Amino acid sequence: MLTYADRIIFLIIDYYYFNFGLKNEISLKVMIEIIQKDEIIIQEIVAGARTLFEKFGLKKTTMEDIAKEVGKGKSSLYYYFPSKYEIFEAVVEQEINELFKLAYKAIEKAVTAKDKLKAYTKVRLCKISKLGNLSQVIKNDLMDNMDVVMKIKKKHENTQVKMVREIIAEGVASGEFKKIRSTDIDLLALLFTAAFTGISLPMCSNHQFPDLAQRVDVIVDVMVEGIGR
Repeated sequence: MLTYADRIIFLIIDYYYFNFGLKNEISLKVMIEIIQKDEIIIQEIVAGARTLFEKFGLKKTTMEDIAKEVGKGKSSLYYYFPSKYEIFEAVVEQEINELFKLAYKAIEKAVTAKDKLKAYTKVRLCKISKLGNLSQVIKNDLMDNMDVVMKIKKKHENTQVKMVREIIAEGVASGEFKKIRSTDIDLLALLFTAAFTGISLPMCSNHQFPDLAQRVDVIVDVMVEGIGR
């Protein structure tokens, strides 16, 4: 999965080579180095802010605190982020990206479509279970800024549905699942994703069913009963 900086770099490369050819290759390399350096600094800011948010919460953490944590001046922070709320959004975004990376790795290791669904479900439930174990101050931050969480969640929703759709389609193609029309696979992927979200809510809100992540086999077996052979 490409980072924001990667995408910008590719756009710059396309622009330079299309408009100027190779004559400005040195300038292009310098520009790429600057962007990569910016990406490193952004990651440092996000990592430092994440540590402070976990300790003190969003409300009590200031831009000055974050600047001290990462060893930068406040002006450097404002160059990359208008306020601590945008940094908080970047922290949440990072959490979701980490979830997808873990999910993709787990899916790649699984052989059957059913096992891939189990791998995806286990990664997701384990991540939610960890969220349920977070300190109350972090939970309060997430609840108080639910609009930020929902905005990022919506942004990545299609990625989740696509991931599940590919698994189901693979199971249908291999004969592991029943023959299902393409439009119905789309619907199933959406329903599966919604079901996973519904299962996660009690774990996240009040830490009910903390052992769900250890009972993935039962959960997925029940969910794929209707499409299995």
